[in-house]
Amino acid sequence: METGTAPSSPQTWVVWVSELVKHFGQFRALDGITFALQPGSATGLLGPNGAGKTTLLKTMLGFLTFTSGRVSLFGEDVSMAPLRARQLIGYMPENDAAFPGMSGFDAVVFAARLSGMPREAAFSRSYEVLDYLGMDEVRHRPQAGYSVGLKQKVKLAQALVHGPKLVFLDEPLNGLDPNSRDEMMGLLAGISRSGVALVISSHVLHDIESLCSEVLVLDCGRLLYSGPIDRLGRNDKGRFRARVRGDEGAFSRLVEQGGGRVGRKGHLLDLTLPESRGTALVFEAARQSGCQVRELLPARDTLEEAFLRLLGKEQ
Repeated sequence: METGTAPSSPQTWVVWVSELVKHFGQFRALDGITFALQPGSATGLLGPNGAGKTTLLKTMLGFLTFTSGRVSLFGEDVSMAPLRARQLIGYMPENDAAFPGMSGFDAVVFAARLSGMPREAAFSRSYEVLDYLGMDEVRHRPQAGYSVGLKQKVKLAQALVHGPKLVFLDEPLNGLDPNSRDEMMGLLAGISRSGVALVISSHVLHDIESLCSEVLVLDCGRLLYSGPIDRLGRNDKGRFRARVRGDEGAFSRLVEQGGGRVGRKGHLLDLTLPESRGTALVFEAARQSGCQVRELLPARDTLEEAFLRLLGKEQ
């Protein structure tokens, strides 16, 4: 659902938020937030520090009471039935949540029992989830000896053990080395493909762009955008990204002599072409410079570029 669209009945959505306001004294942390999320969606929650991301997560989870508005999860009103709402969801917090003296397996069983699962089911399900996360060999070791990556997996297992269809994840990739990050990204992608809806708060925009199809952008407690990532990126007429083989300098000079502008985005050339000539200018410049055009696509903002533009910090 896109920003500015009034959500329909709460029963239609896994998350339904309407005119949500949260005050801390005189400070307005959330300012009239309205959005809804579909079953099975993967949604990134973005915003600079202090934007209200953690406050929004904790309000949706029922950890914080809100000043006004309404929050429903699977049609359950969080303010009226907070425990029932929490039974339907999973939560992976940002901060270390290890229980002193417990093994990873014990911690996951404990989380399963807290969600209301019978003892035998909690044991069985904990084995299954830890096996899925690749922790079968270390699950009975004390958490105190775990790496950051293993501790993150335990938190994820605790969020998944009771079989929720919606999981909130607060900075799930924090502190991970490159190998652990790639492994966690793969696990989250697999969970999303299984039909579990994810809400992922992260400051790493590339991760959100890889994992999510939807995004919520907050700033100063206000919702700037809610909707598909691919509609957030601007696609200006006349802008293209190109990869050429040969003398790039000569190619670029010829494009500019023909009225275009040339910049660079990573390994690609960023072209702005005059409407009167369009892509014909590219191929004429390539012919004259002896270059091959290996790639030519309409330019679309990356998530980072679109994010900065929403915040008024476009470079």
